[in-house]
Amino acid sequence: MSGASDSQIVFDAIHTQKKQQHLVRMMSETALEVHKIPNHNVKFESCVICKSSNVLFHVNKFGFNLDRCCDCGHIFCNPMPNSSQLNFYYNSPMKDFENEFFIESFEKRVPIFKKRIEIIKSFVPKGKLLDVGSAIGIFISALQREEYGFEVHCCDPSDGACRLLKEKYPEITIHQMMVEQLKADCGFDVVTMWDTLEHVESPVDVAMSIKKLLTPGGYWFFSTPNTDSFEWKVAGVDHVQLLPPGHINLFNLQSIKRVLLDADLELVEYFTPNGTLDVSYVKKLLQNGTPEYIKNAGNFFYQHIEDDSFLAAFAKLLTDTKYAGNIVVVARKRLVEDKG
Repeated sequence: MSGASDSQIVFDAIHTQKKQQHLVRMMSETALEVHKIPNHNVKFESCVICKSSNVLFHVNKFGFNLDRCCDCGHIFCNPMPNSSQLNFYYNSPMKDFENEFFIESFEKRVPIFKKRIEIIKSFVPKGKLLDVGSAIGIFISALQREEYGFEVHCCDPSDGACRLLKEKYPEITIHQMMVEQLKADCGFDVVTMWDTLEHVESPVDVAMSIKKLLTPGGYWFFSTPNTDSFEWKVAGVDHVQLLPPGHINLFNLQSIKRVLLDADLELVEYFTPNGTLDVSYVKKLLQNGTPEYIKNAGNFFYQHIEDDSFLAAFAKLLTDTKYAGNIVVVARKRLVEDKG
């Protein structure tokens, strides 16, 4: 997989200044309205993914409690917002605000999807593809710019998103519904779901629905925030992706494996591309001089110092950037000495 475009994928390009300046205010205002809607959902006594009872309070964000499973590491809203609250949120000015910064950063986000298309084509060069949660169609635009052999379908419950998709991509089949409502005999060779799984109430149910939509041997490609990553270890409970009631399930590899196991899907491979996003975000955090972030950065390296593959990559980084502890110098006498 090529990394040629990775230098373009940095935090401030993907997350516009408008988003960074107004996100907390917009989320806070929207959450206040969401909390006015009664929620009688019962608090979970065990992890929503692995069912372990070893669950502890993690953080409160925008009035929502998030718990963390001590066994699989999954972070989830507890209790979950109910369907009325979620429906209000996804039809609130917050979603219009989100679409605005997606549009503003559209071209900066396309390289992210170009990398993902390379991954898809390495497994499935052509066939019938369903994109779930297409939103304003950044992935679809990236697909159209590449040489691809897919019959493309989009699935999104949003009236506004589907209207936009129909106007911009009239040749693509649009399904305005939840993915669980699609007929199971559609027979897709590929289902894609980009940064959507963290929004759903029941990840296992969604995974099982996707399995029914796939042809035998078909592939599900998806992305979601990785809480077991460099940027999450440094940012901790201040991470910008802790955004309930939008993000209500936050994953790591272990909890993803459990979802796939419960849905009887096979994990074939996984990637963590776009490391420049992590580096640029952590750099932004460390520039504030916050002692906790500095400590967390040090802890990240301490926790991985016994990992041979990590050490090999880090050793190569030190060599490439000329920060290794031994210096080899090549000097030469000038052909003409300076007489001055």
